[in-house]
Amino acid sequence: MNLRAMAVLIVLLAPACAAAADPISYVILKDGEPIGHETVAMTGDGDRTIVAVRTETRVKVLFLDFHYDHRREETWRAGNLERMVADTDDDGTIHHIDVTRDGGTTRLTLDGVARDMPAEALPLTLWGKAILDRHLLYGVSDAAPYHVAIQALGAVSLARNGREETAEHYRISGDVDRELWYGSDGLLLKTTFQRRGYPIEIVRE
Repeated sequence: MNLRAMAVLIVLLAPACAAAADPISYVILKDGEPIGHETVAMTGDGDRTIVAVRTETRVKVLFLDFHYDHRREETWRAGNLERMVADTDDDGTIHHIDVTRDGGTTRLTLDGVARDMPAEALPLTLWGKAILDRHLLYGVSDAAPYHVAIQALGAVSLARNGREETAEHYRISGDVDRELWYGSDGLLLKTTFQRRGYPIEIVRE
């Protein structure tokens, strides 16, 4: 992606995100041990930005193996979510989500069943800051509704890859809890949360 295209994307999506020329890779940790990866790839298409996310985890607990495979594509136009399509295999539970926005109406279809959503609702997509001014979110794998409060905790020094860097710290609480740290490019550096009772970290590589 050339510098001109990158600048256009930054203007269109700021402060939701900053443009990235190459896919961003994250490592997923459970109790400090790697269990999977997530990649976020952004491409420009005129006044639209298309974001492709892929998440894969494999976890063994005692004699049981668990897996989570998730793929989604988000289409953003002028900083607003225009469409999202997501497919998830959560340890054998399969979901397909298709979200479209037409004017002030958002239509969400989960596994073939459609419903209207409030226009301000956004998926719990963490790679950029778009969700940080919303109080109604929904799950990217099962479309579960989340009523949340979001607190800005200010700039902090974050240790990552053996070095310190400045990050903006946010906390989501309510129906879902997340700690989030964003870099100077407006993109996620790290998030922490609990899943099935285990501490999970997702950290940019």
